[in-house]
Amino acid sequence: MTSSIVRPADPVAPPGTARVPVVDALRGFALLGILLVNMTLFKTAPSVEHLAATSIEGAWDATCAVLVKVLAEGKFIGLFSLLFGFGVATHFARRRAAYLRRLAALGLIGAVHLVFVWFGDILTTYALVGLVLLAFVNRAPRTLLTWALGILGALATAATAGLVLLGVRAATGSSALAAAERSAASADAAEAGRLAEIYRSGGYLDLVQERATTPGGLLFGLAFSLVVLAMMLLGMFAARTGLFTDVAAHRTRLTSIARIGIGVGLPLNVLVVLVQSAGGFFVVLAGQVLLMSLAAPVLTVGIAAYATLRYERGHRPWLESAGRLALSNYLMQSLVFSTVFYAYGAGLFGRVGAAAGVALAVALFSLQVLVSHWWLGRFRVGPVEWGLRWMTSGGRS
Repeated sequence: MTSSIVRPADPVAPPGTARVPVVDALRGFALLGILLVNMTLFKTAPSVEHLAATSIEGAWDATCAVLVKVLAEGKFIGLFSLLFGFGVATHFARRRAAYLRRLAALGLIGAVHLVFVWFGDILTTYALVGLVLLAFVNRAPRTLLTWALGILGALATAATAGLVLLGVRAATGSSALAAAERSAASADAAEAGRLAEIYRSGGYLDLVQERATTPGGLLFGLAFSLVVLAMMLLGMFAARTGLFTDVAAHRTRLTSIARIGIGVGLPLNVLVVLVQSAGGFFVVLAGQVLLMSLAAPVLTVGIAAYATLRYERGHRPWLESAGRLALSNYLMQSLVFSTVFYAYGAGLFGRVGAAAGVALAVALFSLQVLVSHWWLGRFRVGPVEWGLRWMTSGGRS
């Protein structure tokens, strides 16, 4: 049995295309990673301080926060982006009109999610960055790879240079740097406090008004846009070269990618955690850019290659089911945990630590795997996936 097996009749993709089971399984796996990372944003107000996982108090909570940062943060938004690019190259490379309708529909769903459910939306970013992919649909694989590595390399170089300069300025005792850092940290803390008060005591309409009138949620997603674009290009490269669909032909390359990606990526991510633990507002920010542009992508491609090789030994139908309903499951995660944590629901905001957050995330994801498998035993497509297909096809289901 090999991963080159495909399934016909993907109800979300255009007619005549086929599913790739390993891609569905990877997408399902990414759902768990995304939820583990998003849990921090559900239960506490976003702030630069929380980007330094070692700032979390309590042994169990600090351990879980560090593990999530090392193993999940940046990796699964990267994996989702890679798989998005794979889908574009596989399903829409020659169907520009359908692709544009799909992006418009995805952007609409994302906007509704952003305003009426939760600020941490990524769908609007995918829709906007997806437009940029139109410039690459007919490019050669080498060009796709060059652009992806160029974008990530430029960001990583800038972050590294920034960290070096910050180190030099700190060593020389720069009063201007210290003053700027205090001012930035104070502004960040004040904004986090303002948001925390809304999440802790505001009603549903108060939160809708906050999300509708401030650009924070959209800017949150767009902050990752260059990394998202680079990972989408890597996904297009994978589709063009058959990395996911012809494992037998690429086993040696996949093995090398897995070994290098995991062997180098894990130490790099640990290094970022250590750098950010040194503290300092600007150091934490620069470290985050380094995480998103270098440490996370390296580990992401290693994980994707390793999972693809493992998948060749046996399919994971339950994980595939969760991946086939990825959009519905992603939105359901937001709906459930915004209700659990915000004042209009159970009101647990600020009262749940990192360890309990991990447990809640695993519990919901496990339930989603079961429900997804049950659902696909009765229906061909998930509810939101059906809506996306309906809008993409111009109202034809």
